[in-house]
Amino acid sequence: MSFALPPVGDETGRRAYELMLELVAIPSVTGSEGENTCARFIHDRLSRLACFKKDPRDLRLIELDGDPLGRFFVAALLRASGTKKTVILTGHFDVVDADVCGPLRPWAFDPAEYTARMGGLVLPEDARKDLESGSYLFGRGVSDMKAGIALNICLLEDYAERREELEFNVLLLLVPDEEGDSAGMRGAISFLARLKEEEGLDFLICIDTEPVFDTYSPAIYHGTIGKIMPLYLCVGRESHAGEYYDGLNSTLVASYLNVALDGGKDTVETLGSQTFQPQCCLRMRDLRSRYAVTLPERTVLYYNCLTVEKTPAVVLEDMKKRAMAAMTSALAHVGRDWTPRVLTVEEVLRKAAEAAGGKERLFAEFLPRLSSADERERSIEFLSQALDLLGEKGPLVVVGFVPPYYPPRVNGKEGGRAVRLAAADAGKELERRGYSLAEREVFQGITDLSFTGFGGKAEELAPLAANTPLWGRNYGLPLADLQKIDIPCVVFGPIGKDSHKITERVETGYTFGVLPSVLKGFIKSVFQRSIS
Repeated sequence: MSFALPPVGDETGRRAYELMLELVAIPSVTGSEGENTCARFIHDRLSRLACFKKDPRDLRLIELDGDPLGRFFVAALLRASGTKKTVILTGHFDVVDADVCGPLRPWAFDPAEYTARMGGLVLPEDARKDLESGSYLFGRGVSDMKAGIALNICLLEDYAERREELEFNVLLLLVPDEEGDSAGMRGAISFLARLKEEEGLDFLICIDTEPVFDTYSPAIYHGTIGKIMPLYLCVGRESHAGEYYDGLNSTLVASYLNVALDGGKDTVETLGSQTFQPQCCLRMRDLRSRYAVTLPERTVLYYNCLTVEKTPAVVLEDMKKRAMAAMTSALAHVGRDWTPRVLTVEEVLRKAAEAAGGKERLFAEFLPRLSSADERERSIEFLSQALDLLGEKGPLVVVGFVPPYYPPRVNGKEGGRAVRLAAADAGKELERRGYSLAEREVFQGITDLSFTGFGGKAEELAPLAANTPLWGRNYGLPLADLQKIDIPCVVFGPIGKDSHKITERVETGYTFGVLPSVLKGFIKSVFQRSIS
């Protein structure tokens, strides 16, 4: 079975399809050298445009500050004459690895060959139907999100070709590492703040061309969900398994926590008609390095917690109550009357700093001992070493957070009004073409749009920084700069399915035949609505 692009009448779409294939061929897996290869490929392509030959300072390959992998993001500012009004087109060029692609892994970055071989697999009914329709292209990154990246680049090229007619500036901002800890977009926050302050740019909208998430038909999302990662370090009491009731198994405390939290309906947030996903445990393990017939003294858990309105302070207070309840249940389970305690990471680190002779001495002594490259594991190692220093014993649960953190973003009334009116215009255009546009308040997948501003108060983030063990050492946000920007944002991208799965695919008829011109109309409408 072979795949050919269905006939489309949009020249921009044809170029975007061809560019997508070139981008997918670069295996820009998060954390690999492929990320920089892709960044340079995009930069080199854009450098051929006459506008950037004339103004090379407006096309930049910017190294992420302090990034151990030396990665870059790409920023290309196309300036219109006599205006500060600016539209941002954004997306990420990293992809998840192809490990799940099984026997098709050698062709994961060759979409035509991958699609042709897909028919030889046992597929879910939905994927089989899409394959046989001839309207879907399969492969790693075709949906998430190199089709969207290709569209953004080709739109910028179109605007550059007719620059004399352009009424607004266009900033193309393409970043690495969205699939990891969003180091790319976090690194771009200060860049955006400087453009706003030093050049007075008025950011009308930031459009992320991620694939639609839950409709599998044209959709626009007026915000993006937030994410915080609650951490529980359960401390029991060590004892030989032959003397079970002399100790307290930390895994028992962790088990009570997990039963209460994982998939718990009371962990679900809602907004209007949308209901979001519950908390789920992403890691649960004891901290022993080797086998022993001893009750594990320490067990760690951390969770994926999606938020729309909950602040870090609210989440932390809930964590304290849940930790105490889990310990109370575990002690009742084994019939012990020991007094349980809950400490925050902030309290542990303050005590450890006092014991070490100061915060800087604590970090200077402990940081070189950390062995893991993973941000979450480093945080856990550091916290466990702080407990060693203090000689803390259970029953105890330490509560705090691990990276990454994504603030929720929902468009405000003033900037959001123009965006919503423009979305209605796009809906009418799509209806004319035989499509129906679904509007959603919040995109339920994590996106870099979380870092287009923070509408809350600075003190709302203070508990997050204070209770993330290595905040500002390995991971952090430029909170002051984040609060300087407040950019209305939407997700408006291709129709795709099964991101990260072996059956990842993008629908080609709408994505390359309809979406390019609709996006242009949407952008023009945002501009016109913002000045009317």
